[in-house]
Amino acid sequence: MRDSLDGCNTRSMQQARIGGGSRYLLLAPPNPGRPTQALATLVLGGLSASVPVEEHYGGGFKDLAGFFASMGRSWRGWRGRRTWESLEGELALVAEHRGGVIELNVTLQRQAFGRGSDEWTVRGLLTIEPGDELTRVCQDLAAFARPA
Repeated sequence: MRDSLDGCNTRSMQQARIGGGSRYLLLAPPNPGRPTQALATLVLGGLSASVPVEEHYGGGFKDLAGFFASMGRSWRGWRGRRTWESLEGELALVAEHRGGVIELNVTLQRQAFGRGSDEWTVRGLLTIEPGDELTRVCQDLAAFARPA
């Protein structure tokens, strides 16, 4: 039986990093005290914002890994936008293939849910090279979705 993450060979690691240099999204795995949450940190040069991200209904983050695996299988290109959003909307991704790069629009938001003015939203654009870099991201996320 083929795994839904085919196209991504897994390797054991603790975090997944999307992007490079001073512009990236870092996903840290759930900790024992909060097993259904990961920490997403968006770094855009001198700006850094982090928010806990809730998994999708007990499936861990396999849907996120599957989102990138589908891009890995279509690395030569696709039409339109591909989107993924976390369960409670804390993290949203929109990917578009633009010839030589994949543009990944990342939205990170903290929702206050009645806690006053503690809400914020950060948006940034990351680029991913559809060859080796996308393969690495795909592998990292597949491992992230199945922590050792």
